[in-house]
Amino acid sequence: MNTLTKRLWKCISYCFPFRKKIKQESLEKQPIEANSERETSYEVNSERETTIEANSERETSYEVNSERETTIEANSEIETSYEVNSERETTVEANSEIETSNEVNSERETTVEAKRKRETTTKAHRKRKAANKSKSTRKTAKKPNVSPERDKLYCDECVSRQKRCFEDQVKTSIVKKKVFWTDFKRSNDFERGLLSRGWVKKIAPTFNAGPKKTVFRDPTYGHKIISRYDIQPNLILTRQRIELHLLKEDQITNHFCRVHATSKSGLCKVLRQWCLSCDANPHTFFPRCYMFSKINEKQAFIDDFTMTAACGILKWVLRTNGKSLQDEVIPSRKEKEEKTAICMSDAKINNHGPARIVPEDIIVTALVACQFHLYDLTHEDEDDIICAGIVDRKHFISDYYQVMHHGAHIQNSDKYVDYCHQLLCKLRRVNPQLDIDGEKNIWISKPRNLSRGRGIRCRNDLKDICSLGREWVVEKYIERPLLVYGTKFDLRQHFLITDWYPLTIWFYKHSFLRFSSQPFTLESLDTATHVCNYAIQKKLKNAPNRHPNLPEENMWHSDEFKEYLCTIGKEQVWDSIIIPGMKKALIHTMKATRENVKYRKNSFDLFGSDFLFGENFQPWLLEIQYKPGITKDTSVMWKIVPPMVEDMLRVVIDYKDDPNCNVGGFELIYKQANYTGNVSRSAPNTRTDARHPGLGSYFTS
Repeated sequence: MNTLTKRLWKCISYCFPFRKKIKQESLEKQPIEANSERETSYEVNSERETTIEANSERETSYEVNSERETTIEANSEIETSYEVNSERETTVEANSEIETSNEVNSERETTVEAKRKRETTTKAHRKRKAANKSKSTRKTAKKPNVSPERDKLYCDECVSRQKRCFEDQVKTSIVKKKVFWTDFKRSNDFERGLLSRGWVKKIAPTFNAGPKKTVFRDPTYGHKIISRYDIQPNLILTRQRIELHLLKEDQITNHFCRVHATSKSGLCKVLRQWCLSCDANPHTFFPRCYMFSKINEKQAFIDDFTMTAACGILKWVLRTNGKSLQDEVIPSRKEKEEKTAICMSDAKINNHGPARIVPEDIIVTALVACQFHLYDLTHEDEDDIICAGIVDRKHFISDYYQVMHHGAHIQNSDKYVDYCHQLLCKLRRVNPQLDIDGEKNIWISKPRNLSRGRGIRCRNDLKDICSLGREWVVEKYIERPLLVYGTKFDLRQHFLITDWYPLTIWFYKHSFLRFSSQPFTLESLDTATHVCNYAIQKKLKNAPNRHPNLPEENMWHSDEFKEYLCTIGKEQVWDSIIIPGMKKALIHTMKATRENVKYRKNSFDLFGSDFLFGENFQPWLLEIQYKPGITKDTSVMWKIVPPMVEDMLRVVIDYKDDPNCNVGGFELIYKQANYTGNVSRSAPNTRTDARHPGLGSYFTS
């Protein structure tokens, strides 16, 4: 058996060479004793096995041959399987290559589309992105935008060097008294101007905060320095009220106390006091106004309303018969009849029904009342004779409403044309507001404690106006304003006060116009038509029938207004009427206000004044704003605000050190002469006169 097994293993090793080594190792491991036993058994049975071996050899040969054939077949099958698998792999690789090429093409298409989209983005979107990126500040020090060559220089040593430089800058600014504090939310223009002058900003909740709450931050790299000492700012910019006793004498602040002219009721009171003690006439630049908080104010308003109605009747007679104060030509009878027919037809439309005829007694009553009023204005020593010509006030006002509100016609009005014309010409010489009154007798009511146009309404009914409470101020509405392309507007003019004793006023040369969103008409008393405040107009839609030359944002720069004046041939009125009139109004108003201001040196502030213009381009002051809003909401404000802030810093800071420095757009229009340095602390004169306009009952809103 041993020989057979050996032979079999030889055959197997020939067919399967990898098993030969294993078998040999296994044979070698057999013990020597087993080999000796097999040798002895082999010798004994050698004879018997010879025959068997011959047979077995034959069988093994056949088996070996069969095994060889099977192995050859198996190898061929394996080779074929390898070939099939290789073909499959090649097809899979080809498909994968195709897919990758498709993916590459799709990626290329997407990148091209993305590039196209990026190219089509607007510049405004990019600016907004840049602005948002600039607003996001890091807590750590920012790495400056430097070239790759200099990028290596930005390291810890550079950061420490920057910190040391900023610390030295803070120390130098403290020594030179160049530390400022502000609570403005949008004070980038102020900060930019001050930082360029070597100032540093104190970051603290209040201007007098202690060292633990005081921080100085580097605007370039963001480094912060916490103060270990009590450092007080030398310049304080705030919109809040400051207690002046908390300030040191050398601290500069933009705050004044008790500037009464910046309130609706306060300006009325100030002007009444001032007109009694000076030669200037405030009635030439302030519309008439009444405070209903005073007991005798409402009766004074009723007298004024009645007298304005009487003057309106005389104007109606002239207009209906084709004559005006500037026209001396008397029309023919035929022209007067045509004019009367037109008025009657208009009355049917406006009155929503047939026109009513009012007797001519209303003209006689109006003439008598105006004659007494003229005597009152020229003889100021006489009292209580204003409305002596109007006995039945209620009946007169009722007939007046029929003519003005409901389109009624007055009998035989042509007989009184000459009388009305002569009397109105005499009144015009002594009453500077006769031309702005009109015929409709419209008044504008304002809450005295509100701003930004809130609660303002136009009214023309005496009963409706008298029903208002004590918190209201009533002002005469300018019925004949200057229009631009048929639209009402007003003008915001800024000016700067740097001292009250001596009074020092700086006038800014640039201003802006605010337009109404609706065409002007007196048939409707809608706020959208008659109130030009931007806080109201920005919420409204512009009328579709407005002139196309009017701006969509309802705001013009003063340079655009001057260009418009050139187109209508009135370019000279800007320098000859408008600018001198505004300066005159501001100087007189600030003189009247000075007596009530709580004086402090090293104080300044910016004011905003609103003007409306009559048909003759004469400016009328409507209101004075204290700390006016200078937010850059429109393109016009972007042009005005940044240079105005820079020029204001020149006046407040640079002008102290160098009176010959460039002050930009500001002009010194008034500085009190012969100032001795003694500030008057006496109590203001509280005497008022609430008689009919002409004796001090005027106010700006």
